[in-house]
Amino acid sequence: MLNSPIIEVIIGMIFIYSLLSIIVTQINTVITNVLNTRAKHLKTGIADLLTDPVIQAKFMAHPLIRLIEPKVQPEEVISAQSAEELTSTTEPCRVSWIPPEMFSQALLDILSANAGRDMFAPLLEVTEQVLEGAERAQIREMIRRFQSSGIGMTELRSAISNVGDAGDRQALLGALAQADDMRQELNLSNESSKLIPLLDGIRHIQNPVLQKALETLLASARSIEEAQDKIEFWFNARMDQLSETYKKNIQYMSLLIGVLLATLLNVDSLFVAQTLWDDPALRATLVETARVQLESGQLQQEIDQSQTALEEAQNPAPEATADPSAPPAASDTANTVAPSTREVQETVDSLLALRLPIGWDFTSLTDGCQSADSGAACGSLRNLWNFGPANNPNWFGLLIRKLVGWAITVIAISQGAPFWFDLLNRIARGNGSS
Repeated sequence: MLNSPIIEVIIGMIFIYSLLSIIVTQINTVITNVLNTRAKHLKTGIADLLTDPVIQAKFMAHPLIRLIEPKVQPEEVISAQSAEELTSTTEPCRVSWIPPEMFSQALLDILSANAGRDMFAPLLEVTEQVLEGAERAQIREMIRRFQSSGIGMTELRSAISNVGDAGDRQALLGALAQADDMRQELNLSNESSKLIPLLDGIRHIQNPVLQKALETLLASARSIEEAQDKIEFWFNARMDQLSETYKKNIQYMSLLIGVLLATLLNVDSLFVAQTLWDDPALRATLVETARVQLESGQLQQEIDQSQTALEEAQNPAPEATADPSAPPAASDTANTVAPSTREVQETVDSLLALRLPIGWDFTSLTDGCQSADSGAACGSLRNLWNFGPANNPNWFGLLIRKLVGWAITVIAISQGAPFWFDLLNRIARGNGSS
């Protein structure tokens, strides 16, 4: 298939770069699963989007979202300090994807809850002033139940009508009538009236940045459906920006992994290429292995599997996160990390099985580098002993050469396994047909 030493060296180096790139992708998958980076990026993106700490905490704890364990309800009154304490929780989170519709529904629920609370605020205030003991607790609970469910107005009115003091009863019924009038107005068929709770909720936002953003976003909305569409568009735009940032972070992490692989495994491209050129037997074995894996489809399968695993870790399918109400499973991370770790080990074993001139050794030269017959030993780029300034007068030159060889390896790895597979396929087919 291949009869040119230059082509064979090129094929061998491309095959090595393919394996190293696969390892980088697999390690990226392990790190993504272990650190739960996608979920953390999502939480950061939500925090950047909802800059008000109270709205942020209520959203993350909302039953539809559950980025954090729900310890606050949409209608609950909490301080900014308490909200920040809730959102800074380190509890595990398995939500790494939120549908835009779910985002808008949760946010609308939180904002509208403020209006509902204000609607019944006068009635609750009168209840606290004129009633005492069990009677006050009963009426207060019935009001809150009606706030949250919209059911129980008849029972609430009946309970107030049974209050003994006529003056207290009249004050309570007046406040109840006022709240009921507001509620009926909001339930009219007029679409614009349904925006009143939402706009009132925005008016109560303490953070001016979020308040201004939502006011600008919803200024032209004429119905609750339009408002929901605009909020979804806002969310999608921010998530697109977040995805780009996330991809850049993955690229930086891949570069760092490439540096670590090149140095820890001592993959010096210059040294490896020189060895392949000088050793026809090793070169032939490496080229034959590349040919077998290429023709059998094994190399392409490994690349596809590694790419798919990383994409699934970065962009989980909707069905994988569609039930954020489910409690975090302790075995979820282990179930995803264990297979990825095995794949890394298998690919590293495949690389080491090629018997390439990579890796380190440490051999102390008892006669130093002064004797005439120590030239080859003192020039070894795999002997860590040679890079000690006190051991070798040429250590700096060796280090510079080593750094250049590593740099070439890192740059090559950063191109990705699909790039090297495509190049290997082209060269092998072109050379095979010649």
